[in-house]
Amino acid sequence: MYSNTALIRSITVYGGSPIFIFGTLGNLLNIRFLWRTRRNPCAFIFLVSSFFNCIVLFYGLFTRILSIGFDLDWSNTNRIWCKTRIAFTEASFLISITCICLASIDRFLTSCRQEKYRKLSRLSLTRWAIILTIIFWLGHSIPYLIYAELSYNSKTGLISCLLLINTAHANYLRYVALPVYLGLFPSMILIITGLMTYRNTNRLQILRQRQLLQKQLTSMMLTQIPIILFSTLPYIIFTEYTAVTSTIIKSTDQKAVERLFTNIVTLLFYITFACPFFVFFASSASFRREAKMFLLREKTNLFTTNQIQPYSIAIIKNIQPAIVNENKH
Repeated sequence: MYSNTALIRSITVYGGSPIFIFGTLGNLLNIRFLWRTRRNPCAFIFLVSSFFNCIVLFYGLFTRILSIGFDLDWSNTNRIWCKTRIAFTEASFLISITCICLASIDRFLTSCRQEKYRKLSRLSLTRWAIILTIIFWLGHSIPYLIYAELSYNSKTGLISCLLLINTAHANYLRYVALPVYLGLFPSMILIITGLMTYRNTNRLQILRQRQLLQKQLTSMMLTQIPIILFSTLPYIIFTEYTAVTSTIIKSTDQKAVERLFTNIVTLLFYITFACPFFVFFASSASFRREAKMFLLREKTNLFTTNQIQPYSIAIIKNIQPAIVNENKH
């Protein structure tokens, strides 16, 4: 049992930390690079998605690393953090996944030959879709703010953050919210729109030359879909398996193995929210050029600042007495 706990702790720290660090930096760079093209509907969706990915990685993954890896769980000591962590993590999960679905739908619309469908891909509709998405999922997470409480366990003598809801609501979250909203619906939308976009894209390559920006955004979206499915579906399937078999008597070894697999698929799940920058970098030539230019410019500015600063200080010191002398005259 001890070795299993130590293994889970090691996997969480050494597997989760790179995902959190590179994922957060990547999403911040996404926000920086996509800001210039934010008037494009798909780029705007990617921009919003990257912002919520940062929230997911902080509220979900970072606090998980602290809790499992270092026994630092703020939600067990702070009532406000207990409520907001559960609510914001759940809402950010769903908002980010919905944004990816909206981006996939947008790519399908822009790849259609009929102009009436292509006209649906415009910034005004995209903004309203994002606003309604945020309002809906934040409203869906209100019960977490209400029912999440610090609860004292008389057997262990410990205080933990629990969701104190009735059986009906618990079954809804377990058998509807998780498998349908986070698993079934997004998977169906991404698979269907992805295949249809790929089909339309092949036709467009024969019929006419697409705009470079639209072409690269489509490539970025299509590359991201299999990664999202690969990292999300195992988490959904294993979580549902755990919920369905929760009433079955299990041996200590079986529980230990399930805890280990739960930890692994949970870390894989966060790849969905950490991978966009690396997907965009690999699939878009213009995105790679802008990233390289940005990194080279920052390196050049740092070098220039370090080289010029002493010389500039010397000039200021030489000029200052002259200014004083002029004031005397």
